[in-house]
Amino acid sequence: MLGYSAHAATITIDNLDVRATGVFGQGTNVSAVTINGSAPGGTVVADPINVQMTYSNLDLDGDSSANDSVTFTLTVSKFGTDGGSLRAFNQGFDTGFGNLNDVSVTVSSVSGTTTDSGATIVFDGFTAAEAGFGGNGDLDSTVEINGTVVSVNSPNTGAFQFLTQGVSFAPTSTVTFDNSVRNGIGTIVARNYDLQFSTVDPIPEPSSVGLLGLASGLLFFRRRK
Repeated sequence: MLGYSAHAATITIDNLDVRATGVFGQGTNVSAVTINGSAPGGTVVADPINVQMTYSNLDLDGDSSANDSVTFTLTVSKFGTDGGSLRAFNQGFDTGFGNLNDVSVTVSSVSGTTTDSGATIVFDGFTAAEAGFGGNGDLDSTVEINGTVVSVNSPNTGAFQFLTQGVSFAPTSTVTFDNSVRNGIGTIVARNYDLQFSTVDPIPEPSSVGLLGLASGLLFFRRRK
């Protein structure tokens, strides 16, 4: 039987920008993106919203060869009744225009092994997240990300502006967005995420180690005879 050792290699995917129209800022690394089973297109109003993707060109076995891939699902859902309906649109995720409340983001269905060593790829957690604020006019809004308040305060520029603010944290399984306040105009959305993945190498279970040791001992005994 096989078990798994401690994590052997670690990488972080920075600024994974997820919206109703796809995944941005990652070039050709991201492929096979679906949102609730369909190709990204227009606005999606649903709860939960599942964004599946494959992320390639990773070096997760530390051999300086970026040939590893992992498939996973980013799930955005509501955990309470504040705000309106959960939606994905061309700026990100919200619960109504200028509203971002009771929203959680998790990762599941992680699948992948490293190409050269065959190690299993696992999700360690989110290490950062950002909210986006956009509009034509004065932007003066706040929202809590995992309990930490992030905010923007930007006077009217005479044109559309979109600003992001985020927070970093130790790896955690869930990111929450809550208690949004809009004093000016515009949108408040869940926008970018940093995701940490690592690998675990198969090792023999203790029972298997014991059997191997017994076999070695018998072989040594027979040779001595």
